[in-house]
Amino acid sequence: MNELTTVNNNFEVSFKPIIKDELKKTIKDKFPPTVTAIALLVTTEYEGIFRNGGIGTYYRTLSEKLAKKGCHVVLLLCQSQENFGGESTIPAVKHIFSTSECMNVLELQPTHLSVLSQLQDWQWVDYENYCALFFASAIANTFPNTYIYIEFPEMLGLGYRTIQAKRTGILAENCVVAVTLHSSQEWLKEAHGRYTQSNREWFWQVSYYEQYSFEKADLAFFLSHFLKEKVEKYGWKTSHALHLPYCFSTIEQPLSKLPLRNDLQRLVNEDKILLVFFGRLEERKRLFTFLEAIELLESNLSEKLHIIFLGKNVELQAEGLQGLDSREYIEQKLGSKYCYTIVNDLFSQEAIQLVRMLGCPIVCLTSSQENFPNTALEMGQLPVSLIVSDTGGFRETLNLIERSSCLRWFTPENQYSLAQAMAQAISDYPEQVSVPTKEFLHYVNLQLLNKRLGYMKQAFYPVDEPPASHPNEKELNKNESWQWILGMTSMEEQIFLKNYAQNNYTGRGEIVELGCWFGSSTISLARGLEANSRVTNKTQRIYAYDIFIWDGYGMPQSVIGTSLEGKYKDGDSFLEEYLERINPWNHLIRVHPGDLTETGCKQDEIECLFIDAMKSWELTNSIIKNFFPYLIPEVSMVIHQDFAHYYTSWIHLIMYRLRDYLVPIEHPFICSSRAFRYVKPIPKEVLQNSYSEASFSEAEVEAAFDYSLEITPKKMQPNILAAKVMYFVHVRNFDRAKLEFYKSTAQLGDGEWLELVEVQQKIV
Repeated sequence: MNELTTVNNNFEVSFKPIIKDELKKTIKDKFPPTVTAIALLVTTEYEGIFRNGGIGTYYRTLSEKLAKKGCHVVLLLCQSQENFGGESTIPAVKHIFSTSECMNVLELQPTHLSVLSQLQDWQWVDYENYCALFFASAIANTFPNTYIYIEFPEMLGLGYRTIQAKRTGILAENCVVAVTLHSSQEWLKEAHGRYTQSNREWFWQVSYYEQYSFEKADLAFFLSHFLKEKVEKYGWKTSHALHLPYCFSTIEQPLSKLPLRNDLQRLVNEDKILLVFFGRLEERKRLFTFLEAIELLESNLSEKLHIIFLGKNVELQAEGLQGLDSREYIEQKLGSKYCYTIVNDLFSQEAIQLVRMLGCPIVCLTSSQENFPNTALEMGQLPVSLIVSDTGGFRETLNLIERSSCLRWFTPENQYSLAQAMAQAISDYPEQVSVPTKEFLHYVNLQLLNKRLGYMKQAFYPVDEPPASHPNEKELNKNESWQWILGMTSMEEQIFLKNYAQNNYTGRGEIVELGCWFGSSTISLARGLEANSRVTNKTQRIYAYDIFIWDGYGMPQSVIGTSLEGKYKDGDSFLEEYLERINPWNHLIRVHPGDLTETGCKQDEIECLFIDAMKSWELTNSIIKNFFPYLIPEVSMVIHQDFAHYYTSWIHLIMYRLRDYLVPIEHPFICSSRAFRYVKPIPKEVLQNSYSEASFSEAEVEAAFDYSLEITPKKMQPNILAAKVMYFVHVRNFDRAKLEFYKSTAQLGDGEWLELVEVQQKIV
């Protein structure tokens, strides 16, 4: 600590004039006055500059997410001899420096130079540490009124000196220093199976730096419970740490086809079953276990295979194998008996591109220990069969993206278990693989990013500030009295949903909402659930489904006069806006973005089913098949928000057909909504039918609309008549539609047939 005090000694670190002016200009031009934030990301790896995935992918994705949120991202690369001079060709990163440039771009005082000059070669970790601190200090001194977020991996304890400086007041208060747990030295040695050290002093010094950095940072994040439990066994304190899996890249489906080298194109055209070892070709990834499992396969199975080793070639460290690299070892083990190819010169994204183009390969992830592997996040998005080591890191990663289709687990480090999984996958080849939807992955990423931003805000603002809100635009503060919430639901509907969730919901099943828009019904249900004194387990009891895609035809008129007017164009996602609005209640809600015609039911029994998504026959059939089977007889309530909407005439046909199972209940007038009680199970064959207009005779159509008129209050009936007219428009019987229109208008008074005006435009 004495060195740090000396380093400070009233001598500020700053950028040399040219760089300083450039940074100042860039920052001033980039940020409006209300968004003044810099993110300094310190790392040894960055995907796109180096070939590595892993931590490099983590920092690339983090930089992209923070840049999208308005942060001015500066990348500082440690253990790099390259001179960047602050220049960047990476869109998300405004400036790149390496620690080796420290003396070229920073105005260091004699005291600073003296500290660096006293370090020995073996103290290179300390050298990197001080350089990182000097860069952080220069940025903080250049921008004293800007919030500066600094993140280090715990690896090598690169943030040790910076965290010391922050804790002693040497680094300015406008800086927040975060450390994320990736792969400590102690864990790496355990995972590699090497417990003896040639340089014990260096190892324990660096291990101490890592532990101190994680324990003393302003923010400490761990990616997986697996590694958190590991470092706890090494004596680390983790009670302050926050669980935060990282944002990940969403792989576009299908990938744009890029030209491949001839040798890779031959793999794409291969007729054999492709079995892929995906990962660095090293002991920790259990290359040896994989090769032993291959040798255990019956010849009739191995003959069907073309094995691809897709990963970086490394020098082996295992006893007796020193001097061999992984390519040489593979060739030694497999010889000419097996058909195989080693590909070890691709960038991470190129490797993913290759796997995607292979068609339906079997991909093996065989590490015995993993923290939170990118390989699982990447391969889990692809339509490939997966064989995965049953270790915590892989479990947590694949669970995060809800990948379970065509997934086989094997016992870590057990070649027999792995060979058995291989044999099963080969026998079942090819498989129809279901992968997470792009909308769901986008939602997961948004949740993780918002969580991180929330932690950052809390670190910058230790005292919580209540969120700004406007009842017509943003989410209601929890403590506000009831006001109408922006949405396509009326005040009466919002109050009805809130009262149901507070006073009638028992917790026997889940609350499911189909069609959320900007969350007026979600928030209403959440506020009621929060106030429910009977239900003790309230965590994620509301399941919210929506495609969250802007419809330029039907939505713009509903946001006129609000901050959302003109914000979206047709096809844009508004998921982020929805998540922001429901944020005060997000612990009660589980969001499922995606097309309901493709998304199945994600929960068990349903106690309340609120439907605002029966916008077509296709959606109607999907909802009946995927959600109605989970209703609870004599318990569940079904609410049709579009029951009295003129366009959705099929709802009346369906509810008439199901009238013996779903009966109307008494409730106050709630605009266009109608509620029903599920009284007895619907036969399976009825649920599995695919319905259309052709499924209903003319007599049943008449009876259906008569029934709907009987069960609705008088002021809702003009809407039912309009829906009947619209039915005949849907079936292209325009003469009958005109007849029904004139019959309906003749029996209604002035001002009672507003919905019929909408229908009239369809028939004239």
